[in-house]
Amino acid sequence: MSLGGFMQRIFLGLIFVSMAGVAAAQTCKSNQYDMLQWMAPEAATANGHYNVVYPSAGTFYWVKTDAGYPWDVDTFDRHNIYQSITEQDWGDPTTYKIFEKALPWMPRCINVPATPGKLSSILVEPQNTNFDIHTSCKTFTTENLGYIVNEVWGPYTETIGSLPAAPTLTLSYRYNCDSNYDSCHDQETFAMQRKNGMVQWTHNVLQGGVYVQVNQTTQGTAKLGSVTPVHPCWE
Repeated sequence: MSLGGFMQRIFLGLIFVSMAGVAAAQTCKSNQYDMLQWMAPEAATANGHYNVVYPSAGTFYWVKTDAGYPWDVDTFDRHNIYQSITEQDWGDPTTYKIFEKALPWMPRCINVPATPGKLSSILVEPQNTNFDIHTSCKTFTTENLGYIVNEVWGPYTETIGSLPAAPTLTLSYRYNCDSNYDSCHDQETFAMQRKNGMVQWTHNVLQGGVYVQVNQTTQGTAKLGSVTPVHPCWE
């Protein structure tokens, strides 16, 4: 993939190309949420990651340190937002995990609901959940996440970290599910606020029929910052 050569603008914890606002305005209707504005808006928290958006390439990074790596790399078009790449070894940008086919996380545009609740649901079959685990740019093994359920819920007013209470949408990403898309072993949730971006990530695992939290990262403050993604395995 090619990510170079794009002009960048810097916002709160965000390098954002000025065309992004125009593209967003042209993508979704006035009665819809543009989910790119929730995942990587023009104002975002920076104590946990920087947002770097390349609208012409349909790609954005969540860069997790000021070294330029590790990162999550997601893609988007007029239809969906997709999960593509995440780090493997936090300190080595030549290691990473990449879906062989970008995984649809959520629709790009979601109708604004009259009342809060489940706003979208995407089911992904195992043949579309293969991913490669790179131990170097060229060396990798392949694994599979089984059946996957991706849902967006909200908006609920939540106070996260030191940020004021704000409408929040949450992506529930469940994987290693059975063939009925149930009893999913893993659940990751991503709490998103339109002006703050992704403000909290939580990983739960299914134990005894209930989800138990095993990890959580809260990005609940804002500060100015910029970063350039470091990705030696592609240009």
